[in-house]
Order: sequence, then C-alpha cells, then structure tokens
Amino acid sequence: MEKMMGVAVAAFYSLAILLGITGNMDHAVAGDENLLEKIEKSGEVHMGFREGSVPFGFIDKNGSWDGFGIDLGTEVVKDLEKKFNKPIKLVKHPMNPKTRITMVTNGMVAMGIGSTTITLAREEVVDFSLPYFLTGTRLLVPKDSPISSFADIGGKRVGMGSGSTANIKGMDRAIEQGLVKPACKKVLFEEHNKGFLALQQGKIDAYFTDASQLAGMRAKARNPQDWKIVGKYLTYEPYGFILPEGQGEWRDFVNASLIHMIKDGRFEVLYTKWFGPDGVVPLPMTDEYKVLLKSLSYPE
Repeated sequence: MEKMMGVAVAAFYSLAILLGITGNMDHAVAGDENLLEKIEKSGEVHMGFREGSVPFGFIDKNGSWDGFGIDLGTEVVKDLEKKFNKPIKLVKHPMNPKTRITMVTNGMVAMGIGSTTITLAREEVVDFSLPYFLTGTRLLVPKDSPISSFADIGGKRVGMGSGSTANIKGMDRAIEQGLVKPACKKVLFEEHNKGFLALQQGKIDAYFTDASQLAGMRAKARNPQDWKIVGKYLTYEPYGFILPEGQGEWRDFVNASLIHMIKDGRFEVLYTKWFGPDGVVPLPMTDEYKVLLKSLSYPE
C-alpha cells in the first residue's frame, strides 16, 4: 500500500507541476496532522467539486458554480461553524473523474463531493462517507435510435467516463457474461459533457453512465425531447463523499453532519431542489433509495 501511495504521490506532483497548480497545494494535509484541528486553526476547508456533472456540480449559464454536491458541502461547512463557533471559509477546487481520488490522497482537498461511486477498489486508497445517493447505470441515445437495451449495443461505439472505473468494469462484466455481444467499442471521455457532445455529433452511438448523470445530460440538452434513457440498471451505484484515509475524526464529523441533514429534513429540501418535479434534473427517489436514507437515520 505504501509503495502504491508513493507512486501516486509522485505521479500527482508531476502532474501538478505540469498543470502549474503547485501554488494551491500549500494547504495540503501533512502526514498524520488532524484535519479537523487544521480546519479550526486555518478557518477554512478545501473541497473538490465537479464542473460538468449536472446536477451534482456544474457551471451554470451565468458562469457560477452550482449543484447538489456544492449545497451538501455548504451544509457541512455550516456544521463546522457551529462546532467551532467561528466562520469557516469554503475553498472550492475543480475535480474530474481522473483527479478526484488523487486530490484527496495528496491532501489538496479535505473532501471530494460529486457523483463518485463507493467501490472496494477505491476503499484501498481513500475513505468514504456513508452513502448519500443511490442510482444505477443505463444508456442515453437519440430518440430515434434502435438501441433500447444493453443487448442492442453489441458492436456499437459506446461512450463512458475514463475515470468511472466502476462503470467500465460493469460494462466489461456484461461483455464477459454475453449480455453485450459482440463486444461494444468503449470510447472514453474525461467528462460526461464531452461524451454527450460526441453523442450529439454522431461520433458514438450511446453514452453509458449512472442514470442520474444521464438525466442531467438530457435535461441540459437544447432539446431534451430528442434524447431518451434506455435499458434496465446494469449495476447499482451508491455515491459517497471522498475522504482521506487515517482521518477518522473528520470522517465521523462528516457522517454525523450527513445524518443530521437527513434527520432534520435539510437533505430532502436539497434533493427536491435539484431532483424534484421543478428541479434541474427531475428524478423521483426510488424505493431502494428511500430505504437507504431511512437506514441512515441513526438515533442520537
């Protein structure tokens, strides 16, 4: 594990130098430093958010950063302010599927909030909060496409997120099990919005990712009625906040904040804001998701 982490650290710093972002790393969490104590001393907390993942994190038409994930992060900051009885500044950093894990493991951010599935492989290098969102993978296609299920994408060009390893592995399993036959051609994109652009340009035949992401892509299209989401869930995807390993006190605080949001109704208000009938991406909460949230309503 230490060797793997060392390789990851070296790779990250090399990338940071190339991108010219080393100036943002002076707030990195060093070694065993208690993250909660650092936040209290500095009066600020650094969080990573998506820029092209509607409605979890995106740049709106006015150029402002907005989304469900940002609202949840803001609620965590409010709870930090109550705990420390002082203002806490939220410093936002852009992250994408390729950078989100490394930004947490190297201490650039204390938490990454976006559409990130909790997986056992990711648990090897980072920690996660309790799951706060439950969805599954489906397909987005043009309304007149003959594709109506995963059985129809055999031999087709299918786009998916390059950093969405859980989705990629899910598709690989479907191919191995003969659910997609012959194998489709996987076309990888750094961000979902780039994949949707390729779908609009006819460069791919379908886009594959979590249903919540597909609903966001369709909702933001110029003509949403030109697109349809098809296929039953290929996999179930529980989302969690990405947290650094070895910061149990910080993880416990974040989980308690999340549980309190669910219990006092703030979470439902935010869900309705983004996924309700008048939200950016109307997406009724499934029965499985409702049970998940009820199970997280831990007693005090």
